[in-house]
Amino acid sequence: MQTAASPYQPVRERRTLTCFLLALLMHLLLGALLYYGVRWRNAVPTGVAAELWEPVPAATAPEPAVRPAPTPRPVEEEDADISLQEKQRKAREAEREAEQRRQRESQALAEAARKEAQRKAMEAQRQASNAERQAELARLRAQAGGAGATANSGAGSGSSARPSSGYAERVRQRVKPNIIFNEDVPGNPAAVVAVHMAPDGSLLSTRLARSSGNAGWDNAVLRAVQRSDPLPRDSNGVAPSNILITFWPKDEGG
Repeated sequence: MQTAASPYQPVRERRTLTCFLLALLMHLLLGALLYYGVRWRNAVPTGVAAELWEPVPAATAPEPAVRPAPTPRPVEEEDADISLQEKQRKAREAEREAEQRRQRESQALAEAARKEAQRKAMEAQRQASNAERQAELARLRAQAGGAGATANSGAGSGSSARPSSGYAERVRQRVKPNIIFNEDVPGNPAAVVAVHMAPDGSLLSTRLARSSGNAGWDNAVLRAVQRSDPLPRDSNGVAPSNILITFWPKDEGG
């Protein structure tokens, strides 16, 4: 059985292919525009050469600022400064020399005061020693006077006791080791020393009875006699009150 055609069949679209082709062309154009647009933005611009009809002035660096030369100082001012400095230097040197001179003078005064005090102390000590020695000498003289009278009465003579024959040599041998003398004396001059003693041999006084002609030898002998105090007694146990002793620089007696 044959069925009748339905009156509601879909309408067939027209020009579908044409629309598809137009859409495809538009997409291709849009892609081309995008491609060339991005490439154009990334391309390096090429230089453009141009011919100039007027010369361009060359760029010149700015000239450095010229500092004005310092104005020279007048010669008079420089001389005045040098003279002032020289005066100041001389003033400082003079002040330093004056200070050193004051210090030297102060030291000299202090040294003089110290020496004066030392001299006074030594003088006082010497005076005290002389006073003691004078008192001792007075005592020895008194003792010598009494002993001399006793010896004279015992000897039965009217004069003081005289030294034995070998006593002077004994005294000379006692004094010789105390002689300090290193000079060379021409010849062999003799120095004679007079000695005044107490009965126990203590020295009361010494003097140069006869000079050798050489002051150095004379003084050396006197000092040696004084260093030998007390001198030995004589064989009778009493030292004579006075005796002369002879000394030679070149003593051959040993």
